[in-house]
Amino acid sequence: MIFLKLMIKGFIVGIAFIIPGVSGGTLAVYLGVYKKLLDSISNIFNDIKKSLSFLIPFALGAILSVFVLAKLFGLLIEWNSLIVLLFFIGLLVGGMSHLYKQTDIKSANIKHMMISSISFIFLMLIIIFDKSQTTVGIEYFDLNFMTYILIIALGIVSATTMIVPGISGSAVLMVLGFYTAIVSNVIGDFLNINHFSYNIQVVILFLIGIVIGILVFSKLISYLLERFPKETYSSILGLVIASVIGVFLEIRNPMSADSFEMQTPIYKDLFGYIGDHPWSMVFALLLFICGFFVSRYLIKFEGKGIDINES
Repeated sequence: MIFLKLMIKGFIVGIAFIIPGVSGGTLAVYLGVYKKLLDSISNIFNDIKKSLSFLIPFALGAILSVFVLAKLFGLLIEWNSLIVLLFFIGLLVGGMSHLYKQTDIKSANIKHMMISSISFIFLMLIIIFDKSQTTVGIEYFDLNFMTYILIIALGIVSATTMIVPGISGSAVLMVLGFYTAIVSNVIGDFLNINHFSYNIQVVILFLIGIVIGILVFSKLISYLLERFPKETYSSILGLVIASVIGVFLEIRNPMSADSFEMQTPIYKDLFGYIGDHPWSMVFALLLFICGFFVSRYLIKFEGKGIDINES
């Protein structure tokens, strides 16, 4: 039962790698596995059996999620990103009260309020920088030694965003111009026999980078959570609030182009889009509410926790 629960939670966290703007770290916090995940990674060489009893089912769920849903979510986002992303915004908003309780902000602690504000401003500056760029993404890599290093580096960057709540790995790949080359055309098309040799090379190199990034940065975050829990959660709260704005800004008009990357963001003409697509907005708001209550249900597991040694 514990194995299945961890697989399901890994599956949900894995979805964040596919959806631009959604943070895997944030979903891990809401699901009550964030600290256990960091501890298991940090102590993998000190207590291999205990760490692997957590990491194996969680990783299996995440990997299954990415490979099974990458193509589906890619198609759904191109079809109507408003409906898809508003559900994930609902997930993020629904879990904010849980994060809020982990801080001292409610007691008007000035230091923690400042930490949260600085984190919010930091991520908002990154988002604003993202929106000011006109990066044109590539569709395929020209595989050579330098490209191998690049793909490993992208894996390290993605791993960092998986560990830091509020920052989306898929959004970072999109900013850098490599979302299509990795998520859509490799992971989403992994079983295409005509490109299998190419796909397996990219995936292996990317996974090497992810493993390196996770091993390095998980120890730092674990240390911060152990020594400065309220300060760390205050920072996470600021990142999550900013990430809600970031996810909303990723919503695009599907009528403007076939490819999601080429579609026009709806924030450039929000009221015009709502006026032209009222039923899409109604359905999206219903999914937002659904996401909100799904998140509220999921964070109930935080209080119970998961004992990875439970039989």
